[in-house]
Amino acid sequence: MKRILLIDDDMVTLQLTSKFLRNFGFEVEDVSDSKLAMDKLMTPHYDLIISETEMNGLSGFDLCRMLQKYRIELPIVFLTAHDDQTTRDEASNIGVTRLISKRHDYVNLPHIVDAILCADYRLAG
Repeated sequence: MKRILLIDDDMVTLQLTSKFLRNFGFEVEDVSDSKLAMDKLMTPHYDLIISETEMNGLSGFDLCRMLQKYRIELPIVFLTAHDDQTTRDEASNIGVTRLISKRHDYVNLPHIVDAILCADYRLAG
């Protein structure tokens, strides 16, 4: 079973998204901020990270920079309401695998995640 670390400081979104992904067979561990996420990521047992871009404390972009600093290499998906072109460009430049709009693509999240994990498996295998 593929393990996902889900990060969002909005508890309603965190709980709904976690349950939504679990209903599609993913194992999800959710945390409410990037600092807690970094603690979890020091033990490498996740296949994918899903993070909001804008959070209190460390943003999703800050999280990406920390992952690079510690050489933690995982596919990263931003699930955000901030889906303007500037945010998309910044996400692409920092190495985010995919930016998913909460407003437009949320319903497709499990399928997008599955496609990313399958592609990552094919590349690694």
